[in-house]
Amino acid sequence: MTDQNVLAGHPPENAFPADRDEWQAILDTVAPAVRAEVATTVTRHAERCADIFYKTLLRHPDAATFLSHDVINVQLHHALTNWLRTLFPESAPDLDTLIRIQRHIGLVHARTRVPIHVILHGARLLKYELRHHLFARQLPPQTLSAAIDYTETMMDLAIEVMSQEYVLDLTKEIEDDEAYRLITLSQDVALERETQRGALLEWGQKAVLGIFGAATGPIQSLENAPFGLWLNHKGSLLFPANAGLRQIQSNVRHIDRTLLPGITAETPPSLDKVKDLQAALDEIRFLLDELFRKHEALENGRDPLTRVLSRRFLPSILGREVTSAFHRNTPFSLLLLDIDHFKTINDRFGHTSGDTVLRHIAELVVTCSRGNDFVFRYGGEEFLIALVETSGHDAELTAERLRARIEESPILGLGDAPVRVTASIGVATFDGHPDYTHLIEDADRALYRAKSLGRNRWATA
Repeated sequence: MTDQNVLAGHPPENAFPADRDEWQAILDTVAPAVRAEVATTVTRHAERCADIFYKTLLRHPDAATFLSHDVINVQLHHALTNWLRTLFPESAPDLDTLIRIQRHIGLVHARTRVPIHVILHGARLLKYELRHHLFARQLPPQTLSAAIDYTETMMDLAIEVMSQEYVLDLTKEIEDDEAYRLITLSQDVALERETQRGALLEWGQKAVLGIFGAATGPIQSLENAPFGLWLNHKGSLLFPANAGLRQIQSNVRHIDRTLLPGITAETPPSLDKVKDLQAALDEIRFLLDELFRKHEALENGRDPLTRVLSRRFLPSILGREVTSAFHRNTPFSLLLLDIDHFKTINDRFGHTSGDTVLRHIAELVVTCSRGNDFVFRYGGEEFLIALVETSGHDAELTAERLRARIEESPILGLGDAPVRVTASIGVATFDGHPDYTHLIEDADRALYRAKSLGRNRWATA
C-alpha cells in the first residue's frame, strides 16, 4: 500500500500547521551534538526498548489482546525499532516524510483498534527507557537536559500526529457505520422484518419438534441459527446501542443457556417450561417489530450498477467483524472474486454488455451467499464476500459452489449465442491478525494464485 493510498481521504500535509511549526523549530534548533547523542543512544538500545515495551504492555489488560498474536509481536517489534531510528536519526530528517510516517502508524492503530490510552502508555514506557539510557551516558548536565527535552518533545509530537489520524479514521468509521445502517434499512424494511420473523418462527418450530422427539439430531442453539447470526452481525449494525436489541440478545442467551437445557433435561418435557420458551420467543418477535417500526427506509450508498455494498463500507464492516472474530473466538473468511477475461468481454461486446455481466455476476454472488454475509463491489470486475462465522473449509465449499454456479449460468442477450463467463476466487480465513487489511491481502494473494493456475478455480494463499 502506497503512502498515497494510506492518506487518501485525509487532510493534506499542511493540515496541522501548529505541529509543523513546532516540529520544524525543534529540528532547526537542536544542537548537532545533542542529536548525535540521542541517535547513538537509540541505535544501541532500540531493540531493548522494544523488548521492554512489549513485555510491559502484554501485562496491560487492555493491550494484551492486541499484542498476543505471534505475527503481530514479530512485526510490531521490528516496526517499533525502525520507528525509533527514523524519529531520531543522526542528521535532521525530512519533516514531511516524518509526518507521513506518523499518520500511517496512527491509521494502522485505528484499523487494529488499539485503544489510544494503550498507545499513550507505550509512549510513556519508551520515554522512561530512553531517559534511563541517556542518564547512563554520563553526559554534561546541559547536554543531558537538552537531549532529554529533545527526545520527549519529538515523541510527544509524533504521538499527537498519530492521535489526530487515529481520531479522523475512527470518526469516518462511525459515519460509515451510520450510513451502512441506513442503506441496509433501505433495501426493504418490511421484507427484512418478515424474513427475520420467519427465521425465528422456523427455529421455534424445529425446537418444539426436537423437544418432543419428532426431529432427529440435537436442537440447534438460537444464537447459531440463521436468526441468531443475523442478530449478532447485521442486526447489531442496523440497531446499534439500542436497548431493544440488547434485550433481544439477552432473551436469546436465556433461551440457549437456561430454558432449552432445562426442558431437555426432563423426560417427559415440562409443558410449563415449553410455554416459557414460547413466551420468550413471542417477546423477541415483539421487540423485533418495535425495532423495525422505529426506523424509516432510506436509499443511500449502494453500488449503483450492481446494488451490492460499495467499497466505502469495507473498513467499518471488516474491522468490526475481525474484532468480533477475535474476541468471540469464531471463524471468519473472505472470498475475493474476479471475473475472468473481463476486458475481452468489454472489447468484444461493448461496455454496456460488460455492465450486464457485472449485474449478472452480482446476482449470482448474492444468491450463493447467506443473508448474514456481506457482499461488496471491490473493484472494476471484483467482488468481495465476507462470510461471517465461516471456517476455511466451509469458505472453500462456498467458493466452489459459487465458481460452479457462474460457469453453469450463461448470459443471454450479448450476442448470437449465450455467453459463458467464469471467475477466479481467492479464499482467506482470519488467522488472529487484528488488521483487516491483512486478511484482504491474503485473499488477494490467493486470487492471484487461482489466476496463475489457469483461472476458473478457487485457491488459498
